[in-house]
Amino acid sequence: MVNTGYRQQLHWGNETAYGSSAIIGQPIGLVQSVNPTETNNFIKVRTLGGSRDYNNNIPGKFEVSGSFDYYLQHGAFLRQAIGEDTGTTTTVDSGPKYHSGAVVSSSYVHIMGSAASPLADSFPSFTLELADSEDTGLVAGTVNLKRKYTGCRVNNLAISANVDNPVSVTCDWIAQGVTMSSAAATAVTEKTTDPYIFYQGAVYATSGAVSKYTTQASLYSSRICEVNGFNFSVNNNLEPVWYICGTSNAYQTKRGLKKLVVKGRDYDGSLNLHFANKAQFQRFLGSATATTAQDTITKFQVVLDLVRSGTIGSTPKAATDDWIRIVMNNAAFDTENIPAAPEDIVAQTIGLDIPSCKVYVVDSDLDYKK
Repeated sequence: MVNTGYRQQLHWGNETAYGSSAIIGQPIGLVQSVNPTETNNFIKVRTLGGSRDYNNNIPGKFEVSGSFDYYLQHGAFLRQAIGEDTGTTTTVDSGPKYHSGAVVSSSYVHIMGSAASPLADSFPSFTLELADSEDTGLVAGTVNLKRKYTGCRVNNLAISANVDNPVSVTCDWIAQGVTMSSAAATAVTEKTTDPYIFYQGAVYATSGAVSKYTTQASLYSSRICEVNGFNFSVNNNLEPVWYICGTSNAYQTKRGLKKLVVKGRDYDGSLNLHFANKAQFQRFLGSATATTAQDTITKFQVVLDLVRSGTIGSTPKAATDDWIRIVMNNAAFDTENIPAAPEDIVAQTIGLDIPSCKVYVVDSDLDYKK
């Protein structure tokens, strides 16, 4: 039968060991699209004494990768892209610290982005379930297509927003393998909160230190106005590894990848705004007073806040606080583009060079692993 996206569901679960099949129980967000690709990588062989055609085509490495897009409702899946600190150390991926109070019903602050957390061989991984409900009611449980992708890791995750849409996330992932069945989709409770939206945002560039609780009032003089779009991404530069041996643990298959190595992390970002004055171009040249390219470039903390509820840095902290702060440390303006055309508002696009980053999320979620 012809199917539509309304009959598909995409959910995930955190793996306790790489490649293990996790319990599916987490919503991703308001999913807009998903695009998985499985490849057999046939090895084609010719032979002496044969014909112009291939003599053999042998299955090679079995590769699985894909992407999905969703509107950002909550921060749980962000941990899969950047890892989570404890809030008290920077080397262990073991959960949040209390934001308000010290009971389960309080809110929590999740800190992500330590350069040392987690280690490459313990980087988060997840199982992804994509279910196509094709059951007509007459043949229950026999024609559905449910695919479970195990050993998934985020290769690239990008967060972006403009004034016409909710804040969106695009995730590119690589998996170790896939299994299929005709079972119904796993029942998962969806979030009911609205996604983050552009008018909840604020952008700052300051030379001062910025932490999770630096108040927006103290950053007010460092705000960048007229911003109408932003893009931020993290790339884990994953490298799949195969070996001549078949399998070395129960989670591997003979043709599937054996390891998915997390290499050096790259960040990228850009700001789209309406041109206001020369200040941002002078920052690009190197300093607030520059008139030509400088040998030394002034660095900034570029801060992106998305506040759905509460006030960042307020005292006392509230159990209903709900916000995300992205701090791009020691960032510099790498590219500038200020085009001109009749009848157009003068636009300015700033490309950011980002050495490191911290992501802070305050919400009511006690554990991003469940």
